[in-house]
Amino acid sequence: MSALHFDGGTLELKLPFLPDLQLRWQDLLDIVLLTLIFYRLLILIKGTRTIPMLMGFSLLLALYVVALLLDLNATQLLLDNLGSSLVLVMVVLFQADIRNALAQFGLITLFRDTGLQRKNVVDSVLQSCIIMARQRVGALIVFEQDVGLRNYSERGVQINATVSEELVQSIFHPTSPLHDGAVILNRKGELVAARCILPVSMNSRLDQDLGTRHRAAIGLTEETDAVVLVVSEERKEISLSYKGQLLRGANENIREALIQVLEGKVPETLQKKPEAEKDEIDEKEEPSSQSGNDAHGPQTQSPVT
Repeated sequence: MSALHFDGGTLELKLPFLPDLQLRWQDLLDIVLLTLIFYRLLILIKGTRTIPMLMGFSLLLALYVVALLLDLNATQLLLDNLGSSLVLVMVVLFQADIRNALAQFGLITLFRDTGLQRKNVVDSVLQSCIIMARQRVGALIVFEQDVGLRNYSERGVQINATVSEELVQSIFHPTSPLHDGAVILNRKGELVAARCILPVSMNSRLDQDLGTRHRAAIGLTEETDAVVLVVSEERKEISLSYKGQLLRGANENIREALIQVLEGKVPETLQKKPEAEKDEIDEKEEPSSQSGNDAHGPQTQSPVT
């Protein structure tokens, strides 16, 4: 068993499987701080162009090691000359990423809870959706999660701006050249791209009355873990799509479900998928005169709406 010893004002930790290793409390603090710093750095560069560029530098480093082992003089000379200016090259290539990292990095950013920032983004987006629904303006807003959406955002028009009600409404205004397609918000809550084309669901069990906008929202959530808000200009309502399901209801219910999904939780209204499917099958076998769409409160439709 590990043992703690206090000797001369120094607290030491001895591990039985590593008898020659002695850890002071300062060493443990060092490890914790470095872990937090590297974790924060990985979060900052995740999903950015920095990752593939760092992989390229790693390949060059591996090539340099091979050149040393095999005594490849020409390759070693070339990489030595490149390495002498490597710091300058990295500063030039990563200047935008370094600037953003320094702006976000620090003790306050390192330990802060992003829950408030997440709710502010949700409130801004939902408020703009409410206004657009009243004005009969359609919209499709995607919230990226763990599965990256660069395959879709790179095909759209790059925006890279802070989310605001005015920005979202101006993008989806019918006279805007960007109103077609969807906008994508990354994990930081930034609006990265507009006019993005999403995959349309090919599920034959979907309601025939659903338009292309709703089918695109369902299609994306069938393939990724993203959550999508849909504003219908015909019904003047806001819907939420997640994991191939479509949730309709009061705006407050949509807001609560959206926040829960972004926090890594599955709302109760979206946890009833098997029962919903079973009910739909029973209704098909025994036709009923009830429409099923007049009930009050949130309605989960999966996959038939």
